[in-house]
Amino acid sequence: MGASAGVMTGSKPAGGMNAYRRLDDYRMEHIMLGGAQVAGSGPATGLPRWRQQVQYAVGHTLNDFYGLPPEVRRETPVQFLLERRWPPKGNAFPSLMQYWDVKQAVADELMRIVAVNHTGELPVMRYEQWHVKVPELSVELAVIFQLAWSPQQKGRSLNIQKFMVQGSDEVITGFMHMANVFSHMAYGEPADTIEIYSLLDGRRHRVEGADLPLQESLDYVQLLSVFLEREAGAQGCPCCGGGKNERDDSVLRGYGLM
Repeated sequence: MGASAGVMTGSKPAGGMNAYRRLDDYRMEHIMLGGAQVAGSGPATGLPRWRQQVQYAVGHTLNDFYGLPPEVRRETPVQFLLERRWPPKGNAFPSLMQYWDVKQAVADELMRIVAVNHTGELPVMRYEQWHVKVPELSVELAVIFQLAWSPQQKGRSLNIQKFMVQGSDEVITGFMHMANVFSHMAYGEPADTIEIYSLLDGRRHRVEGADLPLQESLDYVQLLSVFLEREAGAQGCPCCGGGKNERDDSVLRGYGLM
């Protein structure tokens, strides 16, 4: 995880990466979903711990499932893989009833999705973080793709999919614009489609990449980078500012802000 678009992992694009501000999609989610730690939340995200644990389980379940060949996926119940990743009963959930309700709802939605989702294909990206420089904004954009598939149309780059336990309009909008900028900068083409699934309410947000103007997405990402810098400074949160905190980075990524 952590490859630069168009180059091998570990190599640095020409032009002096240090001159570029880093903008991670999971940091965007951190701010949009509540920012600093609050009472009853897990480490560093502001989200209830049960949602962090469920998001973690969902991300790794999808990684396990789509790492299998298509013919094996057809014979493998996704709920079996989810069971292996699901958090144990404990005090993270407000009640035992909510624990079972959330588990059933997530399992049902995943079963419904995987039954029709690229059933004969292998993803070209699976739970990977990719980096691309955006010279117009002096930003290095880093996006984690849970799933990405080969385009269905010529002149498009990828079909990008993101899965959230519970959707947030702000996060959805931010991710769509970041994915659009990434596609144009990395491949010179718009995404085929960008899809975001919200599992607990069964919603799917889908946009054709060609319907997202690049300039609109560049403007949004520029405003987002300024907003995140100001929020990080206001909170005094080392995991969101310019100083890199590896422990907080791993916490944010590990709890499903993907």
